[in-house]
Amino acid sequence: MTRTVIVTGAAGGVGRAAVARFAGAGDRVVAVDRDAEGVRTLADRYDSVTDVAADVTDPDDVARVIAPAGEVHVLVNNAGVIDRLGRAHEAGLDEWNRLLAVNLTGPYLFCHEVLPGMLERGGGVIVNVASVAGLRGGRAGAAYTASKHGLVGLTLNIAATLGDQGIRSNVVCPGSIRTGMQVVDHVFPAAAEGLQRDRRKPPPAEADEIVDAIVYLASPQASRINGTALPVDGGFIAY
Repeated sequence: MTRTVIVTGAAGGVGRAAVARFAGAGDRVVAVDRDAEGVRTLADRYDSVTDVAADVTDPDDVARVIAPAGEVHVLVNNAGVIDRLGRAHEAGLDEWNRLLAVNLTGPYLFCHEVLPGMLERGGGVIVNVASVAGLRGGRAGAAYTASKHGLVGLTLNIAATLGDQGIRSNVVCPGSIRTGMQVVDHVFPAAAEGLQRDRRKPPPAEADEIVDAIVYLASPQASRINGTALPVDGGFIAY
C-alpha cells in the first residue's frame, strides 16, 4: 500500500533525510517547511514528493497542508527551533512564546488536523521529534526544555487515549546531530565537558541515524510500539 506521509521541518537535515527515505520506499510525501525553496528542491528531485511552504504555527497554514493531502497515514512532526539557552529568569516572553509555538503548538495543530481522518479509517501513525532535553532537566534553555517536555507529554497522551482506536504515537529524542542544531553540548554542557575529558562523549549523530528511528517507528514492524520516548543519543543520557 502506498502511504501518504507528512513531514514538517522538511528543508532541514533530518527532515530532508526523512523525506528522501520515505519517498525512496515508495510513499507519497508532503514536505512542509517555511523555506519554500528548500522543499521545492525535494519536489524537483522526487516525483512522489509534494512541497508546501507553510508556517507550522499558523492554523490556517496547517489546514491548507492537510486538506489536499487526502488520507494521511503517517505524520512526522519534525519542525523545531532552539533558544539562546536562557534560564527561566533570563528568557524573554517573546522567546518563550516562539519556542512553545514552533516546538509544541505546531505539532499539536498537525495532530489536531490529521487525527479525525486517522480515527475514521481505524488507524494511523504519529512520530514526533523532540530531544533528550525533553527527558530530563539538563542545561538547555528553559523555553526549549519546557517545549520538548511538552511534546513528549502530548505524544504519550495521544498513545494513552487513542491507542485502542488504532493510533500509534511515539517520539524520537535525539542528542547532538550534524545538522546545525548541535543539541548535546547545549543541553548538558557540564556533562558533555566531563565526558569529553574522559573520551566517552558520543559523537554527533548523522541525520540518517535519526531517520532510522523515525522510519522504524512509522513502519508495520513497530506495530506493538506505542507511547514510547526513544532516545537516539549514542547513550549520552545514560551518563
